Amino acid sequence: MTVEAPERVRHLPEALLPMRERLLANLVMIAQIPSPGGEEGQRVRFLLDRFAEAGVGDAAADEVGNAVGRLHGKTGNRNILLVSHLDTIVPATLDHNVTVEADRVIGPAVGDNALGAAIVSMMPAVLEHLEIELDSDLILLGSTSSVGRGNHAGLRFFLDHLPGKVDCGICIEGMQLGRLNFFSIGTARGDITCDVHPEPSRSYGTESALVVINHIVNRILGISVPSRPYTVIRMGKIRAGVAYDIEPDHAELGVEIVSHSDEMIDQIQHQVEDIVSEMSARHAVDAHLDLFFKTRAGGISFSHPLVKQVLEVMHSLGIEPDQGHSPSELSELIAREIPAVTLGISRGVKSRKKSPDYVLIDPILAGVAQLVGVILAIDEGACDEV
Repeated sequence: MTVEAPERVRHLPEALLPMRERLLANLVMIAQIPSPGGEEGQRVRFLLDRFAEAGVGDAAADEVGNAVGRLHGKTGNRNILLVSHLDTIVPATLDHNVTVEADRVIGPAVGDNALGAAIVSMMPAVLEHLEIELDSDLILLGSTSSVGRGNHAGLRFFLDHLPGKVDCGICIEGMQLGRLNFFSIGTARGDITCDVHPEPSRSYGTESALVVINHIVNRILGISVPSRPYTVIRMGKIRAGVAYDIEPDHAELGVEIVSHSDEMIDQIQHQVEDIVSEMSARHAVDAHLDLFFKTRAGGISFSHPLVKQVLEVMHSLGIEPDQGHSPSELSELIAREIPAVTLGISRGVKSRKKSPDYVLIDPILAGVAQLVGVILAIDEGACDEV
């Protein structure tokens, strides 16, 4: 960044104050649009309308439904990708009404990822308000089919079919402010299902799918997991049964394997597959592992200029960085060796049964200022590898 950049970034939240109500209005509007995987169309239309209002000429939905806009720079000497996923894990049947209180915005998935999508939709207007004209082209993407079984399909399609290259990428998540992911931990997620045969088998079996799932759980717990490279097997959900006095004939177990080593993930995946196959034969049931999500480990180093510039911007704004492992669409950029980071916009709470999701209002302007500061650093070439 240029010498005056830290001081310029420090004053951005104050300069963005006139945009506050507009940013909140867009957050509320997009959060009230249900958007489970495969049903993101209304949010796509919302982003495209915001792009059109800001005069973004190249704005349209692509073949898989992503909302795509390109804000042309003065020279177009590099392409900066700004991406936020539009889908959520919240079903459309849930009440999506949003409440705005003095200090927070409350609503389903408001921070994951309505806030991120709202910021992408408003980025042309934010830059215009700040009277910033980039040299680089800024590619704006609201991606579909990202979370859960979507497995980042929208972003993957976009990157596979984009003419030209992406020089740097920024993945935007609503929470938490200070989040700085620059490498992706390898992840494999799948559902193990167990179904009891409708007709009694001649071989030894059990009438309870839940009992078989329990055997599978015990065997998975016996898998040897190293402390280095960092590797964890999580069994995060189980579902079976309809009544106390009826043996369940169907059961499901959700499994996640995370590791810094792709080889370790593959090894454990094969072990789990063997366990499921053995239990299926031993207990005369139909048991299967459906692996629906897989990302590879990798990323840029801490010494990469992009990471250094993000940290400088955060320091200028008084943001405490959190360099954790939270999953995001970053893995798709890393897989293509595109320098990229994931940044959070505000603070808040999500996915807590006893309290609704919310994001705090006050940190949002600092989160947007952080994003602008990083875009400027990339645009000025401060993030280029020597």
